[in-house]
Amino acid sequence: MHDLIIVGGGPAGASCARRAALHGLDVVLLEKSVYPRDKLCGGGLTPRIKDLVDFDISGVIERDIHAVRIISPSGRRPYLKRDTQAGYTVKRTKFDHLLLKKAEEAGARVEQGTEVVAIEQLRSGIRVLTKGDSYSAPLLVGADGVNSIVARSLRIRKRWPSDRVGLCIAADVPVDSSEIERIMSVSEEEDCLPIELFFGLVEWGYAWCFPKRDELSIGIGCRMDKMSNLKGSWRDFVSMLERTRGIQINPDSRRAFRVPFGRCERRVIDRRTMLVGDAAGLVSPISGEGIYYAIESGLIAADIAKDATESRNPLLVRNYQDIIKTSICRELDAAMFIANIIYKSSSNIELICKIIQTDPVVGELMVDVLAATKPMLQLKTVLIKRLVTRHPLKVLRLRL
Repeated sequence: MHDLIIVGGGPAGASCARRAALHGLDVVLLEKSVYPRDKLCGGGLTPRIKDLVDFDISGVIERDIHAVRIISPSGRRPYLKRDTQAGYTVKRTKFDHLLLKKAEEAGARVEQGTEVVAIEQLRSGIRVLTKGDSYSAPLLVGADGVNSIVARSLRIRKRWPSDRVGLCIAADVPVDSSEIERIMSVSEEEDCLPIELFFGLVEWGYAWCFPKRDELSIGIGCRMDKMSNLKGSWRDFVSMLERTRGIQINPDSRRAFRVPFGRCERRVIDRRTMLVGDAAGLVSPISGEGIYYAIESGLIAADIAKDATESRNPLLVRNYQDIIKTSICRELDAAMFIANIIYKSSSNIELICKIIQTDPVVGELMVDVLAATKPMLQLKTVLIKRLVTRHPLKVLRLRL
């Protein structure tokens, strides 16, 4: 019997496995894919990610990001550049593989190509059944994403309500590095490439274009209860990029995936189980980015597993619920407040872009908000104060 079983080898599971193994726990991680595996994702990372990992990730960073370009529904294009780091882009294939290798180096046992088919609650632990084998432990971490079999098997969550999950269509487009410079450059004077966010193409969502070393990550996504002809919006977005950027996008390269929509679950634990990352719904409702919260929640779960193992008290998983509620969930609540303003209407987005173009302080704050460079609770307070004191008439025009 192991001390801890982790289902899922993405950033949440791999980070949890590494921390738990460093604590001296006997950890087994079960991952259905074989790494390096293809993972379609925008691949944007907040600079705060380096505060969480205790090893060098520079080798898998594709681009340092110092600027954001926002395209409003009417075509406003505020370009927000900063001297400090606004973020990074990575290929998830390489980034996730690095995290998993670090978990193995720390002593975690990693079983790849191992699909979990069922989970059984035992009197003294948990049994995880895979195709052809089974694993037992007193504790379980569900790091298996938005379609979590752990959450469903233990009835922590049956399904996502349509207003709690987003649907995205995306593709990675191979482009020569020099062409990316041409395509994404703002002007000959500007030497840093922005990430681009397009608003107004869908309701309660956005489209994106992120530069990497030799490809562009493009996509579009929205909340499912607000979805109307997402495929048509994708085609329009692709046609616009092909026309304005002079690139060809293979229509067969697109894929769809779901992301939870950044509201904390009522329950993220069971008697011996903790959900982390996307499985727990820990995703920004503003950007749909969840890697930071995945790693953070994975580390918290590992620390709780250490305490529960040393005290032989699996009931300590309740502490995980409390910590998540008082830390990550407060951040996501603040982010949801801002998201409700941004995505309420196209007129709100236009008004915000207009303010950004005349107020560099608000522009700086919006970079922080979109890239999550600082805690969202702090940003919410400062942003609202700035808007109310400097732009009261515009604030009154916002639809809330």
